[in-house]
Amino acid sequence: MSSSTATSTIVTRGATQRFRVSVGKIISIALLVVGGVGMVAPFLWMFVTSLKSGANVYDLPPTWIPREFNWNNYIVALNGPLPLLQNLGNSLFIAILGTAGVVITAPMAGYAFAKMRFAGQNVVFMFLLAALMVPVQVTIIPLFLIMRNLGLVNTPWSLILPALTWGFGVFLMRQFFLTVPNEILEAARIDGAGPWRTYFSVALPLVKNGVSALAIITFLNSPFLWNAYFAPSIFLNSQDTATMPLALVLMRGPFATGQINVLMAATAMIVIPALIVFLLAQRWIIAGMTQSGVKG
Repeated sequence: MSSSTATSTIVTRGATQRFRVSVGKIISIALLVVGGVGMVAPFLWMFVTSLKSGANVYDLPPTWIPREFNWNNYIVALNGPLPLLQNLGNSLFIAILGTAGVVITAPMAGYAFAKMRFAGQNVVFMFLLAALMVPVQVTIIPLFLIMRNLGLVNTPWSLILPALTWGFGVFLMRQFFLTVPNEILEAARIDGAGPWRTYFSVALPLVKNGVSALAIITFLNSPFLWNAYFAPSIFLNSQDTATMPLALVLMRGPFATGQINVLMAATAMIVIPALIVFLLAQRWIIAGMTQSGVKG
């Protein structure tokens, strides 16, 4: 085979490979765009509906641009029969304290499972994994009886205390601490650092991305905190102590007879803070998830 023929063959193969890569990228981008539109559409519909008048909420076909922007819906939601601002404050109080508790306790337990040795360690960890498979609905009755005996029913503490130790948070932090080289911890011990000093000064700063990710995941997904409905509906039984998810159900009214545009305005008020937190902290979530998948 001549050199010119070989060169043309190489060029052809290179062009073909680049074409395949380009087609693959185009397909990937198209799928991501379709998935992104599917994820954004419900939020967009919520915001659009929150600005519609009551007469235009049920337009068919649905309109994605309001005929007129009724910002008054947000004022009506705040000034309605429910103490919505107080309910929002209840949700923030419960979610912030519960998240702070998990951020304190879960890294400690995760570090113990990952880097320390004690009797029955594997057995205890297996029980922890088994507990993750048990839904909150299974344990809600004994938990309610405990809170009633403590006199905490219909108070924020009935949700904060059970949220302080989240099994998923312990498992997640264990995965992060497994990525920390043992040699670094051994060097700290040789330098005279005790267990607590090694944990706070050496191990914990190395998994700060994981702690950030844990805080955001806990705030949004804990069965007792910001987005929770089932547990608050059991422990809280008055409008003054209700969280935002409970308030939204009350605003919906019997047989869904409430004003949908006002309800969507109230829903936007609970979604916007969570959305802002997620958008501002998504890089920590991605970095944390990447780190936790390196080893374990």
